[in-house]
Amino acid sequence: MIIKSRDPKDRDIAELDALLKQADAQGKRFLIERELRAMKAGIAGEEDCAYYINFYFGNSDNWCVIHDLRIEHQGSVAQIDHLLINRLFEIYVIESKNFSYEVAINDSGEFTLKSGSHSFGIPSPIEQNKRHIFLLEKFIADRGLTPSRLGIPITPRYRSLILMSPKSVITRPDRKTFDTDMVIKADTLRTKIDHIVDKINPLQGLAIMGNMSTIKTVTDFAESLRSCHSSTSIDYRKRFGIEAATDPIQTVIDRSNGTEGPGEKKYYCFKCRKAIPDNVARFCWNNKERFGGKAFCYECQKGM
Repeated sequence: MIIKSRDPKDRDIAELDALLKQADAQGKRFLIERELRAMKAGIAGEEDCAYYINFYFGNSDNWCVIHDLRIEHQGSVAQIDHLLINRLFEIYVIESKNFSYEVAINDSGEFTLKSGSHSFGIPSPIEQNKRHIFLLEKFIADRGLTPSRLGIPITPRYRSLILMSPKSVITRPDRKTFDTDMVIKADTLRTKIDHIVDKINPLQGLAIMGNMSTIKTVTDFAESLRSCHSSTSIDYRKRFGIEAATDPIQTVIDRSNGTEGPGEKKYYCFKCRKAIPDNVARFCWNNKERFGGKAFCYECQKGM
C-alpha cells in the first residue's frame, strides 16, 4: 500500500531554469547547471527505485510504502528516499543512488565513482543511511509513534538498503573486510528482501513474530509518519546570489494531458506547492513587501 509518493520537483526545476537565463556570470551559471543536473539525476534515481518498490510492494496487503520522507528532530534533518514497512514492523530505510557507471567500494567503506579515466570520491551512502536510521529511530521513539501490545510499545527492526542503478557496475571489497551486502541494484530488491527473510534463524523469527500486526495498524503508523513530513522550499536566488528581476519568476509547467491551452501557465504556492490561480499569484507579486516577490496560496498567506 502506497502511503506517500515523491514530492514533485517541477517548480524547483522551472525556477532554476529561469534563474539560469538571468545569471550574469559564468560561475553562477556553472553552479546552477550543476544543481539542475544533480536534481534531475536524483529524480531519475528515485523514480527508478520507486518503480521496483511499487511493482512488488505497492499493492501488497502486508507492506506500506512511503516515498520521499523528510523529518526534523532536535535540530537535525533526515531526507529519506524510501521507507518499506511490513506487518512485522520491520522498517527498510532505502537510499537510492542514480550511478550508472562504476562504483568502487574499498575495504574501509569509502566510495569512488569511475567514469572513463576520471575518478572522484563521494560521501558514503552507507554512512548517510546510518544517520537517517539513527534519527528516524529516535524520532519515532521520542514521539511514541509505534503501537503497543499489552501496554508495551512495539520495537521496530530497522534495516538499511542502498539501491543503485541496474546499469551500474559495483566493485566490492572482501565481505570479511567490509560488508557491503546492503548495497544492491534496484532490480534485485525483492530477491534481496526474500534472502533476508530466509536468513532469519528460528529464535529471531519467534521474536519478530511477536510484532505481527494487522495491516490497519501498520497503515495507521505509516500515516502518522507521513503526517510528520516536513517539506522545504529553497531560496535559489539567495543561494546563487542573483538579484530579483523586474518581473517575478513564473513557474511554467507543460501539462502533457493537454488540459491547458497553448501559452497557459500553472502557478504553485512557494511554501506548500499547491496549485494556485493566476489572480492569487498576481496578488502576491503585487504585494512584494509582504510576500517577497513569491506566490502563496490562501492558507499559507494567513500565517504571514
